[in-house]
Amino acid sequence: MTARPARILIADDEADIVEMLQDLLVSEGYEVATAATGGEALAAVDAFRPDVLLLDLAMPGISGTEVMETLRRRGVQLPVVVISGRLDAQAPAGVQVVDKPFSLSKVSRAVAAALGRAGDA
Repeated sequence: MTARPARILIADDEADIVEMLQDLLVSEGYEVATAATGGEALAAVDAFRPDVLLLDLAMPGISGTEVMETLRRRGVQLPVVVISGRLDAQAPAGVQVVDKPFSLSKVSRAVAAALGRAGDA
């Protein structure tokens, strides 16, 4: 019996970035879901049950920061990798930040590291 692939949720409002990340992560064997808004991201966390959340901070409606705060209030323990084009992006302690523009290898390493931390929790 084989273990299910790790589930990655990509939450970003830039379709080209989502497509690029999805292609990368699927090619690495992950199961991937996407969300274009913070509200969609919160719903997808409940429905998809991801192992890692790749999260843009600047999204319409509910921001990535608000998504993290909502998940924390709900008691959801989920590794988050923030992907942001803002050089001043602030993330809570223990949350990795990958700056845009990014290399695919950096995203791949960040996801692998987040999955490693998830196994330690």
